[in-house]
Amino acid sequence: MFAFMLERVEHTREANFFQHGVDFLVFGLAVGRVVGNVPFISGHTLLLSYALLCSKSNIVRISALVVLAQTLYLKYFVWHDFVTSNVGIVLGCALALLVSLLPKSKRGERNLE
Repeated sequence: MFAFMLERVEHTREANFFQHGVDFLVFGLAVGRVVGNVPFISGHTLLLSYALLCSKSNIVRISALVVLAQTLYLKYFVWHDFVTSNVGIVLGCALALLVSLLPKSKRGERNLE
């Protein structure tokens, strides 16, 4: 997911304040799941589903899809954890949909007149 973070930094001027806030929320929840106590959300599936739907890079999308498939295999078949993975996927997809519906920032566009 380092590639997703680099892509976000590269396109930082194209996003508005709310989109940056959603990015920080997703990263915060994913990291908070590891270092703190964030119940009922899988940080892996949240971040991977969000990256899969929000990324413009094919490399990021393919790697997110592969790692998401591995994560879901472990969560569903090895650990029998259906709750946190499904909540993470639904929340990641909902946040990606919300970000995609917002208008892009005008700061990234250059005036060539």
